[in-house]
Amino acid sequence: MRLRTRLALAFALLAVLPLLVVVPLAIRDLRHTLSGELNARTRSSTAAARAALERTSEDVRRAIEELAQSVALEDVAREVRAGGSPQLAGSAERLMKSRGLTVLSLFDSQGTTLSSGHLPARIGDPDEALFSVARAGQRDPVPVLVELRDAHGLRKMPALVTARSMDYGALRIWVVGGVLLDQSMVDHLANLAGAEVRLRIGEDVLATAGTARPPVVTETIALPPVGRIELDYSRAALLDAEQGIVRAFGTLVAIGLALSVLLGLLIARRITRPVEALTSAAREVSQGRLTLKVEERASGEVGELVQAFNRMTADLRTTTEQLVASERVAAWQEVARRLAHEIKNPLTPIQMSLETLLAAKKAQSPRFHALFEESAGAVLEEVERLRRIVDEFSRFARLPRPKLEALDAADLVAQVLALYAAPRPGIALRSELEQGLRVRADRDQLTQVLVNLVKNAEEALGEKGGTITVRARRRDAEVALEVEDDGPGIRPEDRARLFEPYFTTKEGGTGLGLAIAARISQEHGGRLEVGGEPGKGAVFSLLLPVADTRATR
Repeated sequence: MRLRTRLALAFALLAVLPLLVVVPLAIRDLRHTLSGELNARTRSSTAAARAALERTSEDVRRAIEELAQSVALEDVAREVRAGGSPQLAGSAERLMKSRGLTVLSLFDSQGTTLSSGHLPARIGDPDEALFSVARAGQRDPVPVLVELRDAHGLRKMPALVTARSMDYGALRIWVVGGVLLDQSMVDHLANLAGAEVRLRIGEDVLATAGTARPPVVTETIALPPVGRIELDYSRAALLDAEQGIVRAFGTLVAIGLALSVLLGLLIARRITRPVEALTSAAREVSQGRLTLKVEERASGEVGELVQAFNRMTADLRTTTEQLVASERVAAWQEVARRLAHEIKNPLTPIQMSLETLLAAKKAQSPRFHALFEESAGAVLEEVERLRRIVDEFSRFARLPRPKLEALDAADLVAQVLALYAAPRPGIALRSELEQGLRVRADRDQLTQVLVNLVKNAEEALGEKGGTITVRARRRDAEVALEVEDDGPGIRPEDRARLFEPYFTTKEGGTGLGLAIAARISQEHGGRLEVGGEPGKGAVFSLLLPVADTRATR
């Protein structure tokens, strides 16, 4: 298949595939969002309806408490104790209307109705449904079925009712009242919740208000034990929105596919040749041909890309040359600075010793011979230090490439430990060697690394002494040669610079020992790591790849 055709198909797929991925996700997220909004609105509206019922309950509770403490009720009690009066029958109705209630009955301590505002014919009879609220001592309003008389006769309606007592001497009067849950309450809840509201007792619907276009989701407010209030919320608007969005996205996908195919054909025709030239040139540049230049003519963004590529290769060539030169100069400057610093330190005591000798000779001091012997020793010591610095530098600069051979790690460590068969007093040398571990390495160079690490551990222990543990063990696909001491450890701020050339924390150290060890580990395909905690010792780990025993047979 030609590149032009592949590009056209690629453009079409790149344009359509995101839509095919995004559209279902967008529809799902939108459905989830719309559904979440509907659910939130449903919960909020239902909560508002519950709050309205709770406010009604609070109003009932407050009205009954005020009535139980009112002077008007004392007047009623006085009439009852006096044997009754014609006004007693209508007292409950007057009190009910004055408190905004729709249910109110006054009872004596035996549950006999003294006066009823909602059902005057109940006077002299018991009303078990209402008086049960007083008998239960329920202070918060509760749902109760109340008997009412209307044009259709006697029927039962739910009401929120509470009870309070009032004692007038030895006489106790119970005030039981509340608010009917009737059509007006259902109308109020329907307007408040924006839903279709039904008041049910069992399976019978007592009142309904509002409308909800199907399909609907139903929330229920329980009114135990008398019934429930059902609120229907329409989901039709959500389904209409989803269908409209699906149609819009479908149209978008079809248009995007057609445009992407057309655009892919047009663009592929213009960019095929210069892109192929750029691809070939980039491949050659990656192989090191920085002098290459693309001669292909192109216009627009592709033309700018060709020009930018040519400028890039030219700049890359120049930058590479400058960088190599700068790195070379910087490396030699750092080496010269470090070496000059290390050599300068011994020159000062040498100069001071010679000046002391010249002054003593000129003054014909009788201590000249003693000063000569003392200064000669100091000069020889500093000259030896200079020689050691030059030797270390020479080893660091001309470290030979390792001569790899298959070595047994435990045997190599044992040979190094044999050099320390008699450590200085106060130092205990222990070994933990796992047998059968083989590495491909240069024996002399690894010996140099291990000797350096053991020597550093011995110097870290100081005069106090301690324990040095040398291990050879397997760690995943590597062999770990570890040298651990229980000395003062390494400060966190020094760890990052431990393997830098000429960095040292020891008095008189050259700072090249660990740098050489790190370089040897790198040239063996491994690494040198430092661990431990300050105050609890240090551990240096030389990690080398496990040797493939099949390659050495």
